[in-house]
Amino acid sequence: MARKRIAYLFVGTVAVGALLATTLPLLADDSGSRTVVAVADTTATQVVQDGDNGVKTTLATCPQLCDGNPRGWRDAVVRFTVTGLPATAGNIRARLRLHAWTATAARVAVFPSSSAADGPGVVAVRPDLRVPATAVRDDVVRGFNEWDVSVAVTGNGDYTFTLRQETHNSRVYWASRENRRSEIRPELTITYDGSGGLPSPTASPIPSAALPSRPAPPSASTSPRPTTTAPSRPAPTGGPSTSPTAGPTVPGWRLAWSDEFSGSGLDTRKWTARDSWVDYDRACITSRDNNVFVRDGMLTLRAHREGYSCGSERRAYTTAYLDTRGKASFTYGRFEIRAKSPNTPTGSTGLWPAFWMRPDDGGVGEIDVVELPGGANWYKGATQAIFYDYTPIKQDNRSNLPNGYPGDGFHTYTTEWEPGVLRWYIDGREVYKRDRTTTSWFDKAFSRPFHLRINFQVGGWLGDPDAATRLPADFQVDYVRVWRR
Repeated sequence: MARKRIAYLFVGTVAVGALLATTLPLLADDSGSRTVVAVADTTATQVVQDGDNGVKTTLATCPQLCDGNPRGWRDAVVRFTVTGLPATAGNIRARLRLHAWTATAARVAVFPSSSAADGPGVVAVRPDLRVPATAVRDDVVRGFNEWDVSVAVTGNGDYTFTLRQETHNSRVYWASRENRRSEIRPELTITYDGSGGLPSPTASPIPSAALPSRPAPPSASTSPRPTTTAPSRPAPTGGPSTSPTAGPTVPGWRLAWSDEFSGSGLDTRKWTARDSWVDYDRACITSRDNNVFVRDGMLTLRAHREGYSCGSERRAYTTAYLDTRGKASFTYGRFEIRAKSPNTPTGSTGLWPAFWMRPDDGGVGEIDVVELPGGANWYKGATQAIFYDYTPIKQDNRSNLPNGYPGDGFHTYTTEWEPGVLRWYIDGREVYKRDRTTTSWFDKAFSRPFHLRINFQVGGWLGDPDAATRLPADFQVDYVRVWRR
């Protein structure tokens, strides 16, 4: 915790911002391991009686129903600053370690977070984390508890984690960075190989002057729907090359990364299929073959109506989510997906596929290349959006397609991201634009590496599936391509 430091904390739907605390040095030599101590921590809560959590010697976690209070939840938020990793560091492994005083049968999940870790922590609404959990423990032990957060730590930089307790409706206490016993304060332990480079390639900023004119993306065409029987996933064979496949040229741009989905399975050197859950999705996210597969040159994310357990609950649906975090990240570029939505005039309520981007550091900023919600009021169009945070500070736009609708066949959805400007296209037609004149927070949110995400949400803000919703349903992707100037 940062003593006597007052800031506003951006947690879920509450605005609270953060001042950077003094960066503490890494406590090791260059032997391939580091131990990083927390630079800030706090407990986020709606319980105003807790007072200033930013100066306490303990952190707390608790589910929504906590000690008899239906709004008594607590989330622990901890930030680290990693410095000093050599440029040749590769295969980075990171473990988050927090000390508890009592063993408890409580399930605690860790999420990468954009929440600030400074300040008193009192907020109006519990944050909607919008990302899958990085790691989960099914019980709490006395002493140090560890979570593998390697997927979130990709090199030097700031990393913030939120601990969310899912079971055991009473508080669990953890030592904070203000605890007088320095040996039990929160820490991040890192090991790495001395060669091979960081695992997350990032594109360099490009000058804004003298940019070539923008071409139109390829026009859409239709393609038949694959069989409803998912193939079994083959044993890994190394997959196709991670180099971009030769594709159509785009004047003024060069192809930097792509997946044409031409192999016999998902290329795990490019994508990670997650097994997790998120608060705003009614489905369990799985990497099973019947939820995500590659066949006949097509990626399919398939949503099912089936009972499945994830987190601490049983859910009525399953779905899929992929990202390139730790494998491919980009600062600026031209990002395009050619896809077919499952959504039709009837039978698509509660279905919501999307292609979007989030920053590697888990901080502010989100770019939605396209969101394709279903239902009678939504199936015809596509959403383009940017977020600063999830209070929500956002700007978005709904566009109908030049011809047809997203579920009648394959269409291209493109975002060009350059210094100071974002442009969106559907089937080659520009439909939306944001820049520094429309968005005061543009440079703060969009000037560092982002990774790619594809997901198929079931239910949530725009309504849950009803009896008429046709499941299983497929979100089909022909390709994903990234160009750079």
